[in-house]
This record gives sequence, structure tokens and C-alpha cells, in this order.
Amino acid sequence: AYDYRIMLVLCILRILLRKKYADYESEMRYDKRLMDMLKLTKLPCKSTVHNYAHKFTLSLLSSFNTKLIGAWVKKPVDLLIDASGIRLVGRSIWFCIRTKQEILKKDCDKIHIAVSLCSLLITNFRITNSKKNDSPFLKKLLNSFKKLGLVIVDKGYSGKKNAKYVAQKGGAYFCPFKSNANPTGLNVWNYIYKLWQVFPSLCDGVYHQRSKVEAVFSALKRKYGDQLYSTKWYMRRREMAMRFIAYNVRIIVGIQIAREKQIP
Repeated sequence: AYDYRIMLVLCILRILLRKKYADYESEMRYDKRLMDMLKLTKLPCKSTVHNYAHKFTLSLLSSFNTKLIGAWVKKPVDLLIDASGIRLVGRSIWFCIRTKQEILKKDCDKIHIAVSLCSLLITNFRITNSKKNDSPFLKKLLNSFKKLGLVIVDKGYSGKKNAKYVAQKGGAYFCPFKSNANPTGLNVWNYIYKLWQVFPSLCDGVYHQRSKVEAVFSALKRKYGDQLYSTKWYMRRREMAMRFIAYNVRIIVGIQIAREKQIP
């Protein structure tokens, strides 16, 4: 048996370098640089790496990600929140012969992420099926933060409860209102509505920073693919969580290089 921390590093490194398990066996397993870094005389085979990848829970991966980016995110944190779909591979489009069940044509998982505005690091994430609504996940993504700065979201997260939750944590909630919105009373939701009515250009300028979260989704899908290949739902979510961590590692390395060379 290997130390689970070493195996976690190997799993993330394999994704970071965009290697399949066969590529790991031929290109990474006998790399002396990896052996020296991990202080091992022999690296595990691809089957061992694959078996360990099954055992990393989402809570462990989320905790690892939080500690990884802790020193690289300014406090109080400014966040961009959004959701996107990612395709599933290996399932019949119309009908599954084995289980005799009809399959939706657009079969995908949905990824919900909170991204730091200053560094574009993924600070928190959730992975669900495609039928889940976006709005309830705002609280889940923000639950781990004690104090918030700007929180910029789209109309999918628009709502009185979400605005109140962000305000209770000292945050500034920026979200455009739906056409049928008609807030009333002495509450945060109504105050924000009046702010958008009086200063529309100012609020739009702040809100348009939300487009940066689309760049994060684009980077994730271009670098690590827009498909999930595992057949079991929990393995797909662990695979996606490791992609989030690999993305963060890449961003942190970029920040370190920029600081060393004193460039933007």
C-alpha cells in the first residue's frame, strides 16, 4: 500500500499533464524526477493509481483544494459564481440495452463553481446532475467563507434569500433583476433593486466582470476536455474535482512565475 497523499499527488499530476492511464505507465512511471520528488524508488503501476482514484471522496478533494489555495486568495474574497454543463461519454443516446431505460438526448452533469475575482482560482465547487437548479447552490458555495466581498452572479441566482445571505456575511450582492421582479419593503433585496434603478451604468460595469468566469470554464474544457468518461456517477464527480485542483495548480504556478519575473 502507498501513502494516500502520494497517490493523490500522482492522480492530480496525471490530469495536470493531460495523460491517460496508458500514458502514465509509459511516460511517468519510470521518470526519475518524479521518484526523487516523491522519495520513492519505484512508482505504482497504472492499475494502482486508478484504484486509489476510486477512493478519494469529494469531501477530501474539496478540503485539499481549500488548503491549496488558502494563501493565494485575498480576504475578504470577491467571488464570481456560475454553472455549466459537461458531457458524459459511454452511454447510449436513446436507449440503454443493459438496464432497458430511456436516456435523455442531452445527458450531462452540471458543475457549479465559485471563482476568485482577483486570481481566477476555483475556491469552491459542487457537481450535480443536469436537472438541478442553480439558485440553491449559492449558499452551498459560500458556506465556507466567514466574510465576503463582491459576489457577482447571473439571473439564475436572483432572489431575496440569496441577497440576504450574502449581506449577512458582509458581502455586496450584484445580480441583474428579472423582468417580473417587483421588490417591496425595507430589506436588502429592495435596496439593491433601487440601486440598479438609480445607477444602472455603474451596476452594469461591476456586473460585466462576471464574464471572467466564462474564461475559467473555457480553460477547464480546453485543457482537460469537455467530457467525463467514467460510467459511475460518483467517479465522474471525483474526476471533475481533480480537474478543478489541476486547474488551480496551473494558475498558482503561473502566479509564482509572474512574481519571480516581476511581470503581470
